[in-house]
Amino acid sequence: MKMKKFIRSNAQLPVANLRETLDYYRVELGFFDEWTWKNAQGEVKDGGIKRDEMRLLFAEDPEFTNAINNEKNSLPLMWFVENAEEVYLEFQNRGVKIADPLRVHPYGLKEFAFVDINGYYVRVAEGNEE
Repeated sequence: MKMKKFIRSNAQLPVANLRETLDYYRVELGFFDEWTWKNAQGEVKDGGIKRDEMRLLFAEDPEFTNAINNEKNSLPLMWFVENAEEVYLEFQNRGVKIADPLRVHPYGLKEFAFVDINGYYVRVAEGNEE
């Protein structure tokens, strides 16, 4: 008998343009194995992409994206990684514009941040596992 176990949670993030978002994550951030889904009208409006164990899900919705990411605010996302220093160096080498440099914060996380093409403020962090 299988035990009951929660595995993970993943939001389906609204994006301004699905194709541009998938291309950005693949080309600029090194993600791969993208997938898309067509709705009943044959339009591609949902999709996702992965890197290692991280899976990202997107839904094309420009109005909602602008409502949560605009001049006044930016929805923060938290990505947990192993070896934040190497991810930081890779993103710098890829030309990703860093919004907050890599540092250890008083709450114990080593992290840096960047803003993606949809305005999400992405915090990339490595936790203290001890």
